[in-house]
Amino acid sequence: MHRFNPLPLVICLLPLVLLAGCATFPKNESSSSDELERNKTVLAVAPILKFDDIPVPAGFKCLDKESFAFQNDKSRVALLKYYGGQSADSVVAFYKEEMSISNWDLVNIIEYDRKVLNYENGDESCIITVQPQGGKSTVIISLSPRSRPIKAQKVETK
Repeated sequence: MHRFNPLPLVICLLPLVLLAGCATFPKNESSSSDELERNKTVLAVAPILKFDDIPVPAGFKCLDKESFAFQNDKSRVALLKYYGGQSADSVVAFYKEEMSISNWDLVNIIEYDRKVLNYENGDESCIITVQPQGGKSTVIISLSPRSRPIKAQKVETK
């Protein structure tokens, strides 16, 4: 007579039981508005800024080895990278409010696994990329002169 061996069944079900109780899965970034209100953190502007009109959330540290900035009397160019302990949603809310206070106009927002906010003022373009990392965020600020439309060259035919 054939005996039932529970070992293969235990081997198949054990990973499912362990995964079901695992608390390390990343939290879904799209939450209900009630949950966002409960978790809403008001961020302040950092006291020391690379540029007076581009805010950085207080508590965010500049990653100097991954950043650069250049400014002269005619233009500014920068790629600044910061890391801090706030969620991507609260950082995006911070920039939506603070950039308008600093006279930047929001052009568009692109959201996928990271959030990209495009701003313009008179002569400059500023792209702010917010990358969630668990409950923390990396912020990349790209500043450059505003580009001019590229005119298509006429192709001469013979």
